[in-house]
Amino acid sequence: MLRRSAAPAIAVGALFCLVLYLVLPPLGTLLFGAITDTPPATPPHFTLDTLARAWGSATVYPALLNSLMFAAVTATLVLLVGILLVWIVERTDARVRLMADIFVLAPIVMPAVVLVNGWIMLLSPRSGMINLMATSWLGMSGPPFDIFSFPGMVWIAVLQELPLAFLWLWPSFRAMNPELEEAGFASGAGVLRVIRKITVPMLTPALLGAWIIFFIYAFGALSVPLLIGKPAGIYLFSTEIYLAATQFPTDLNIASAYSLLFLAVSFLGIVLYRRLTQDIDQFATIRGRAFRPRCFKLGAARPLAELGVATLLTVVVLLPFLVLLWNALMPFPQAPSAASLSMISFENFRAAWNYGPAQRALRNSLVLGLFAGLITTALALAVAWCNLRLRRFRRTVIMIDQLAGLPVALPGLVVGMGMTWFYLEVPLPVYGTPAILLLAYIMLHMPYAVRIAGAGLSQLHSELEEAGRVSGANERRVLARIVIPLLTPSLLTSALYVMLRAFREYSASIFLVGPGMEVVAVLVLDMSQSGNSNILAAYTVMITGVMTVAAVVFNRIERRAAIQ
Repeated sequence: MLRRSAAPAIAVGALFCLVLYLVLPPLGTLLFGAITDTPPATPPHFTLDTLARAWGSATVYPALLNSLMFAAVTATLVLLVGILLVWIVERTDARVRLMADIFVLAPIVMPAVVLVNGWIMLLSPRSGMINLMATSWLGMSGPPFDIFSFPGMVWIAVLQELPLAFLWLWPSFRAMNPELEEAGFASGAGVLRVIRKITVPMLTPALLGAWIIFFIYAFGALSVPLLIGKPAGIYLFSTEIYLAATQFPTDLNIASAYSLLFLAVSFLGIVLYRRLTQDIDQFATIRGRAFRPRCFKLGAARPLAELGVATLLTVVVLLPFLVLLWNALMPFPQAPSAASLSMISFENFRAAWNYGPAQRALRNSLVLGLFAGLITTALALAVAWCNLRLRRFRRTVIMIDQLAGLPVALPGLVVGMGMTWFYLEVPLPVYGTPAILLLAYIMLHMPYAVRIAGAGLSQLHSELEEAGRVSGANERRVLARIVIPLLTPSLLTSALYVMLRAFREYSASIFLVGPGMEVVAVLVLDMSQSGNSNILAAYTVMITGVMTVAAVVFNRIERRAAIQ
């Protein structure tokens, strides 16, 4: 009897230790690296000279200023465009719901570095498709666009974050009770006045919180600063960390000192976000009864709104993929023409597939993504179960939930740097093996899996579990026979989402990959810096195709499980 009563406490304690191990040690070792001047796995020499050298560098403050400007402009534009897009989809009679679903899912199967390379092939001043068309078709004397600029960086970053903004803002718009808006209209106020006086104040906490998250994501971005900013001579703070950790001779101490700033910004952002959203219930007007949001009729403006959403979908998803496909079929970059159609060939696909690390990177990414999806989902189910069902360990469970949600605002490059230091210091055979990549993917994507599993579990009434216990089943049997079968659609969604995000993760992977352990996102990044652009295009088209097939297969499995 004592053993059975102690089992939940032991399980909660083990879960707490596991989540704590995944999250805190890699971040804590950054401080260790920043206050020493010796490399990992050597006797440490503690000093403050590393911090003095890092923050006394002539390049750090211009890079920091560039990062702050880049993140602020990107977050603001993403928020404004995201608000408009969600409002059109959720609160108007525009027929764009299907396009919105495609808009959200498509960038997930197209890694960030692939999207960046697509826009380089579109707007590069030398070989960009649009610039080639402008000079050859329109007779312009020079290229009208240059992606290698600060506006070019912001442009791509905004397009990258828009799907995230849509997912982040959509629940807030769906959760609005229209009664206050209806009261405003009944009092004679117009649409703009109701939006300004009622709608915006209700959404303010959610919008400010979303802006903070977008700012942190842009502040920690690496693909755009590396592929667009570095060739243009525009260095961001993330670029400085990357160069310190990868250029010869490497200086992981300086990189760790730089990473402390990212930690400070992330923690400050988390604190502000929690302050803004902890009392968000006072702005919520949804209660027990059902409601139907007011649908604004756009009238003659509806075709314009639908065209705008379709154009945005084309710019974010279709245009980069089409230029990648075109370049994959061409022997060299060129504008479409009747003559170029005769040059169509699949040689680039053959060359890309036969490129040394290409098949190995694809295999590694698929295996790591699959295991990351399964393990992270199992861990997330345990966290969500404790959070929603084990009330007597409330304080510990709250700490577990907060720890599990912490990585949502941590840049991947900070996680990569922290894990590099930690696993070079501790006597565990992890560094340079697939295990370190798997641990990084689990840590980075645990917050998303916890939220998905928690959302599914919250819809499952505890009476079903109580009925199982009354019939004599223990907790393990209740989980296996009742909870998990009913949660299968949510668990499959979590596994798919984590797998796709792990497949496209690059900013942590770039610090953790070892010989023979290439992954697709890092390989694409390396190929874009040193390889043939047409072979690169062929490889990225194949990768996008593989991920699309994987997403479709998982989606069908999920739907079948939901029906059953």
